[in-house]
Amino acid sequence: MSSLLAGLNEQQLAAVTLPPQHALILAGAGSGKTRVLTTRIAWLISTGQASPQGILAVTFTNKAAREMITRLSAMLPINPRGMWIGTFHGLCNRMLRAHHRDAALPQTFQILDSQDQLAAIKRLLKTLNADDEKFPPRNLQHFINHHKEQAQRAAQVEAWDDYNRRCVELYAAYDEQCQREGVVDFAELLLRSYELLQRNQLLREHYQYRFRHILIDEFQDTNVLQYRWIGLLA
Repeated sequence: MSSLLAGLNEQQLAAVTLPPQHALILAGAGSGKTRVLTTRIAWLISTGQASPQGILAVTFTNKAAREMITRLSAMLPINPRGMWIGTFHGLCNRMLRAHHRDAALPQTFQILDSQDQLAAIKRLLKTLNADDEKFPPRNLQHFINHHKEQAQRAAQVEAWDDYNRRCVELYAAYDEQCQREGVVDFAELLLRSYELLQRNQLLREHYQYRFRHILIDEFQDTNVLQYRWIGLLA
C-alpha cells in the first residue's frame, strides 16, 4: 500500500484517500490529475472498498483512457481491460452493444464519424430535394448535434419560424434514415444510451447498483447530455 501512495504530495494524497463521498477536485494543468484519478481507483480496489467491476471512470480522450489502463496494469495484479474505463462515447457504445435490442439497434450497428455524418446529411438533402444552399449541410449537422447534446429529439425542439421548422423536419428525417440504415453518429451514442437508461428502470438500477464509484476526469467540460447520463447512473 505504501508503494501505491509513494511520491504523492499532501494534496494528492488527500484526494486519493478521501472517504467514499461526493468530491470535487480542483487542480490546474500539469498538477497530476490523471495520476490522482488512477491512483484513487487502485487505492479503492486495494483497500477492498470497491471491486474492479464496481468502478466507472470517464475520460475525455482515448489517450487518457489508455494511459489510465496502462498505469492500473502496473499498480495492481489484475487485468483492467475489462473495467469500465473510457470516454463518454466509448462507454455508451459498450452499453448499447450489450443492450442493442432494448435500444432498438442492430447488434452490428455502425458508428458515423463527423465526415460520415456530413455525407449522410448531404445524401438526405439530395433525396428530399432540399436546397443545400438554403440548408447548408454543415449548418444542419451543427443543428442536429447541438440539440442531441441538449438531450432533445426533433419532436422536443421548439421551432419559432419556418426556417427552423424545416430544420426540425430535416432532423427528424435524418434520424429516420439512420434508424433504417442501422447507423449512429457520435451524439446519438450518448443520447440513445441516455434514453435507454431513462426508460428502462431495471437496467438503470442494475448499473446504479453495479457502479458504486464513479470518477470523471475534466468534469467541468461535460455538456448537458453527458451530465444527465452520469446523473442517471449516480
